[in-house]
Amino acid sequence: MNYKEFFSKYPVFTLDELRNAKKDKKEKSVYNSLKYYLQKGRVHNIKRGLYYVIPEGSSPDKFQPNSILIASQLSKDSAISFHTAFEVLGYGHSIFHRFFYYSPRRKRNFNFRGEEFICVKIPEKLKRKGLEMLGVDKKYFHNQQVKSTNRERTLIDCLDRPEYAGGIEEVYRCIEKYPYLNFEKLLEYLYARGKKILFARVGFFLEQHREQFYVDKELLEKLHKEQPSSIVYFDPKRRKGKFVKYWNLIVPEKIILREWEEF
Repeated sequence: MNYKEFFSKYPVFTLDELRNAKKDKKEKSVYNSLKYYLQKGRVHNIKRGLYYVIPEGSSPDKFQPNSILIASQLSKDSAISFHTAFEVLGYGHSIFHRFFYYSPRRKRNFNFRGEEFICVKIPEKLKRKGLEMLGVDKKYFHNQQVKSTNRERTLIDCLDRPEYAGGIEEVYRCIEKYPYLNFEKLLEYLYARGKKILFARVGFFLEQHREQFYVDKELLEKLHKEQPSSIVYFDPKRRKGKFVKYWNLIVPEKIILREWEEF
């Protein structure tokens, strides 16, 4: 693969990807070539070991690399997640300047040109089971392959940690754009997480959206069976609300009524 082909395939790339693509070249030759393209303004540095390509005809000073592609490259084993996954899937609602990705190891938040990149550590229970990539798919985004959580995992993760998705209202607005849900994948990920409160939150959400997603009684009963025995909060911030007995949940009335719909 020549450099023109590589730059076309990897508009945002790591040094390791360039080395692997140029295995037929000596490492010193690869470094020298990279240095050449940096000096010529064809390639710019994001941080150590991470670069982006300036398309031909674009101004190096004005060109802004795609932030989601940057997030996808911040860790070798990263996966786009939370609100950023909604964007990759095509269901984002609001414009965000914060980009989220999963990694088995915690990394410091990173800022680049006014955008913030936030690493979320993969839940320990998934790591212990060797299921870090459960519910993660490879997708092409802006012509580059990225790993991102799928519809079902993104739904569950965002109901678990809505602060990484702009809050409950934003989560609802994004998920309500979904054309369908795969309930087998949904249950598989829920059981892997093994977090009782998520069965209640997901169950309540699906009951609210029975018609949209064709949710049957059997699925709701499965989720109900796994819910916590004690009262829990739908909102992780433990906001006051109405007690929904079937799900043992305290749910803010704004969520029950979906008041934002009138706007």
